[in-house]
Amino acid sequence: AYCCGIGDCYAFGPTFRAENSHTGRHLAEFWMVEPEMAFANMDQCLDLAVKLLQSVAKTVIERCPEEVQFFAKFVDAKLPERLRTLAAGRVARITYTEAIDLLQKTTKRKFSEP
Repeated sequence: AYCCGIGDCYAFGPTFRAENSHTGRHLAEFWMVEPEMAFANMDQCLDLAVKLLQSVAKTVIERCPEEVQFFAKFVDAKLPERLRTLAAGRVARITYTEAIDLLQKTTKRKFSEP
């Protein structure tokens, strides 16, 4: 309720996972943005996430052109195009089931629903 009274309210900081893990792929520490959104539905949460990612993409394009070109040359040639597409607002939404189906069609790796 407090966040309703003060407007844009979020936390950004390191997060640590406490459970045991014995894999090399386990993410034990990461940075997380945690918006406080009282009475928001899933579409509103997704809208906010898309706006955040679009803002990040626009900022990277504007402020870090040398780094984008470096990554395009040595890591991923399509990065500048993908950043421009994201910044322009073309973001598709699919259901969890559709995502699993898409992953199964495009990779040999097995995916299963929880």
